[in-house]
Amino acid sequence: MNNPNDKRFFCIRGYMKSGTNWICKLINLHPDIFCNGEYHWEQFFKTYQRSLDTYVYLERSESHEPVIRKNMEQMIRNSMIEMSPPSAKLIGDRTPNTIHPVVIRKAHHVCIIRDCRDIVVSKMFHYFNAPRIFGYFNRFQHMADLKNQFKQDPWLFHKNPEKLLSHEYFVRQTAAQWAEYLIADRNTVSNQPKLPVKLVKYEDVHVAPLKSLKGIFRFLEVEPAMVDEIPSELAPGFKKESPTNFYRKGQVGDWRNYMTENAKRWINEEAGVELMRQGYIKSLDWDISKVDATDAGATNAGETKVDATPALQKAD
Repeated sequence: MNNPNDKRFFCIRGYMKSGTNWICKLINLHPDIFCNGEYHWEQFFKTYQRSLDTYVYLERSESHEPVIRKNMEQMIRNSMIEMSPPSAKLIGDRTPNTIHPVVIRKAHHVCIIRDCRDIVVSKMFHYFNAPRIFGYFNRFQHMADLKNQFKQDPWLFHKNPEKLLSHEYFVRQTAAQWAEYLIADRNTVSNQPKLPVKLVKYEDVHVAPLKSLKGIFRFLEVEPAMVDEIPSELAPGFKKESPTNFYRKGQVGDWRNYMTENAKRWINEEAGVELMRQGYIKSLDWDISKVDATDAGATNAGETKVDATPALQKAD
């Protein structure tokens, strides 16, 4: 049996529908790696932090020697080891979330970034396909009506694309959360400069999947040569779109099929500055129909082009 002390750990992070699942499957092509999720270990640490803020004795004890924090982290390590095959040398946790709270200190973090506009589209389809979200939709008659129409006809939004992003609250909520995630991650890296973090653009992986994957392997300190091709089932995008499937389309720039002037305004007001910072748009006056290579957000060489903090750039 392998020595648990020989195991190393890493985390995959990013806003929901950013491609964390796909990147996880690509990383799992390496024979030394096993990555799974989503466990949301951060919930344990959020409870821990709230307790520190509430209970004076606990805060005083942990400030001297963070015993509880240390043992919570060890519990997570042990659990991940038991849920992984014995052959795994590098074990990963894939959870769509911010880097903070860091659940495994010193672990490498791969942070996936995707164009907010594609995320809005992908997330809306996800919501319409997730039964647990339907009750949430019922708070808004407009969304409840669309839900019922989509249930009767899964191709509703292809026939009426202007309807997908027609509810202001949901578009604004997603755009605002996306921006908040990226800002929070920059703050975490700034506050923890020794934490190894690599930014990976979803769009860059589409352009050069194998080159991007090998870059991730180098960052994780495993041998890149162990994977020399991407199997067809993990190639970027899907041959046929399935509007009712969790893996619906996987296309870069799909937002152009559904964007409206109203949705553009809502997104700009909530996340326009961050979209410019990440290089997805040149200005807030982006065209909702014209195809622009710069707006697509991907570079020719599969490298990340991000106006990020020096610490993040160094980690890349």
